[in-house]
Amino acid sequence: MDSNILNVEQAAEFLGVSEKTLIKLLREEHIPARKIGREWRFCKEALISWLSCGDSCNYINKAEIYQISVDESGKSQQLLDNICLHLSNIKSANNIKFVLKELNKDVSIPEDASLRMSYKQQRDIEKLEFKIYWPQREQYKIDMNQK
Repeated sequence: MDSNILNVEQAAEFLGVSEKTLIKLLREEHIPARKIGREWRFCKEALISWLSCGDSCNYINKAEIYQISVDESGKSQQLLDNICLHLSNIKSANNIKFVLKELNKDVSIPEDASLRMSYKQQRDIEKLEFKIYWPQREQYKIDMNQK
């Protein structure tokens, strides 16, 4: 085989990832590849170009169909005060649109939600996250054809 054309095993080795991770990339990313019959083929130059064009700051997990986020910067005490203010605004009307203005509809938090608090170290940052989550409700599902 031409050394510039790789199969799955060779592409995974070239990228320094497992075959399982490469398959996940094929499903979730726009990784340059061509399926010929039942086999995937990759061009080394296209993989290098794909890597060099990426921007980790713009990455959104493809499993998240719809995402709106707001970033705030400041001193830690001010950020903690802002969290309290945002929560107070949400609590007063039970509507997250009060803090995420780009939402195209009102979204309330149901009574049976869960809270997850986590501390993470990823790449070169540390994160403290508070997540309130619940099963998706039919009335809030996004029609992907209208996005």
